[in-house]
Amino acid sequence: MSGSRPSSSRDTMNAFLLSRIWRIDPLVTPFLRLCAFIGLTLYALNSAWAQPAPLPRPLMLDGSQNTLSLAGRSTFWVDASGAMTPQQLEARYNDLPFGVRAPGSRVQLTQGAVLWVRFDAEVKDNSAHWELELTHSGTDRVSLFHRRADGGWHAQHAGDRLAVRDWAYPDRYPVFALDPRVDQPVTYWVRIEHARVPFSGELLVHNHNTLRELRIHQQFLLGAYFGMAALLVATAVANALVFRDTSFAAYAVYVTVLGLALAASLGVGGQFVWPAWPRWNGLAEFVLLPLTAVSGLLFVRHVVQPRRIGRGLDRLALSLAGVFLVLTAWDVVRPTASSLQAVTAAGALTMVLVYAMLWAAWRTGDRWVRWIALGILPVLIAGTLPVLRNFGLVSSGFLSQYGMVMAAAIEAPLLIYGLLQRSSMQHEAQTRARALALTEPLTGLTNRHNFMLRLHESLVRAQRYQHRSALLLIDLDNHAWFADTHGREVADRALVLTGSLLRSVARDVDTAGRVNDSTLALLMEGPVREAQVVAAATSIVAGGLRPSSQLPVGATLKFKVVLALLPDAASGSDLESNAQAHLDWLGTGLGTLRQDGRRTILKLNF
Repeated sequence: MSGSRPSSSRDTMNAFLLSRIWRIDPLVTPFLRLCAFIGLTLYALNSAWAQPAPLPRPLMLDGSQNTLSLAGRSTFWVDASGAMTPQQLEARYNDLPFGVRAPGSRVQLTQGAVLWVRFDAEVKDNSAHWELELTHSGTDRVSLFHRRADGGWHAQHAGDRLAVRDWAYPDRYPVFALDPRVDQPVTYWVRIEHARVPFSGELLVHNHNTLRELRIHQQFLLGAYFGMAALLVATAVANALVFRDTSFAAYAVYVTVLGLALAASLGVGGQFVWPAWPRWNGLAEFVLLPLTAVSGLLFVRHVVQPRRIGRGLDRLALSLAGVFLVLTAWDVVRPTASSLQAVTAAGALTMVLVYAMLWAAWRTGDRWVRWIALGILPVLIAGTLPVLRNFGLVSSGFLSQYGMVMAAAIEAPLLIYGLLQRSSMQHEAQTRARALALTEPLTGLTNRHNFMLRLHESLVRAQRYQHRSALLLIDLDNHAWFADTHGREVADRALVLTGSLLRSVARDVDTAGRVNDSTLALLMEGPVREAQVVAAATSIVAGGLRPSSQLPVGATLKFKVVLALLPDAASGSDLESNAQAHLDWLGTGLGTLRQDGRRTILKLNF
């Protein structure tokens, strides 16, 4: 009896405490009910999960759908040894842990492992042919097995380890024909070998006509890109040769390597460029994509010249390019999962460094740099998808397959436009620098030295062909007044307007130049008539009297013009080709004209 008292006391105490809790908090009872409901729900779900997943039903190929995905309609299992045969799988299927292959499924296969995918299909429409497509290139080896009507096995093979011409159906992607038997389910076994990169390719069953139509559209669009790329490469090579601009050569190399890399990743290269080279077909994507990253890095470095901003960024670009090439060589010679991850990481760092160089160049304010940056940006964005895919973070899909080619189609014309702008600015600066040796900086007219050469050549031609040229000496009579009253800036502006006026009067063969501070000259190449010379002088004087918004209010350009026909017969045969003597002669006439306040034009020898 004494042993039961403590237990009875504890029960009484617990009941007392519970009653006190319920009195204190009326929410305890609903909370306990919620816990009980959750427990029952989890128990029910656990019972449901304990049941085996139902096997997918056979695909009904009746023509109601022209394309069917095997995601959710097939099962898969990884054979770690890679030694299983279709016969063994067929016999042991119920004993092996096959699971339903969900959309976006990613499988990392170890060395020697094989992925098996099983599905059933039943053809209902005997007028159509059906085909299985793996919508991804770069798979090492893909095989499709099924039993024929006589019980024997039929095998079809494709993949990078085979020459494309030896595939069951040579195409960009692996394609296999399904059994045409009608109203009879057929079991298919897909054997996939794909080392190092997680396999996430989508398996689709197409109506033959649908697949052919899809291929025609794809080939047309891809042909448009590759044709545009070839044209732009030819344009860049021509510009590099004509203008001796190595930036165009770097662009041509980058776009060429990028085009080859896209051809490899999209299956175009294996189908059309190297259909008989299975070893290169398997290596092409692992070689050309890193080379694209390296050539893109060096192209951006060459164009934006980060050493202008800081030598550290420039040295980092060169160092990373060298490391990238070493890692690529390692991945080709000793391909492992680790080597591929190292190359992928180097690719990610390259994209970050390219972005950093473009951002630093963008801040300089050059317009052409912005076009280069806008062109590279889509490729940087699209390039993250293969990186994420190699790290197993995303599955293969439309964007991971075609995102890069769409970005490249946007990039190529923007880059060439930016390079043309850059080249135009550079050549404009070079042209201005060369022109300084021939022109006068303020007015843009021919300088005195070059003008005297032209005058001498004109005198020699006039003697040889027995015709006469004309020389007009124009003095800005109120230049000193502009300088004294309104300052040197306004006086210089008046000279600029005078130079512009002379260019408008001069013909294509004529030469206008500045011979001293306020005096300009116009050489009219012969043969010329007296009336033409007088008309030119009158036009100059009248043009100066027109009001201009560039001058102070009420001010005009007042000219004194002396004109003569050359060579002057009165000067003697020994002075007929003396340019300085003729210029001095007109200068003397100009001095006489300045003393006459009313006259503006003086004719010396006619």
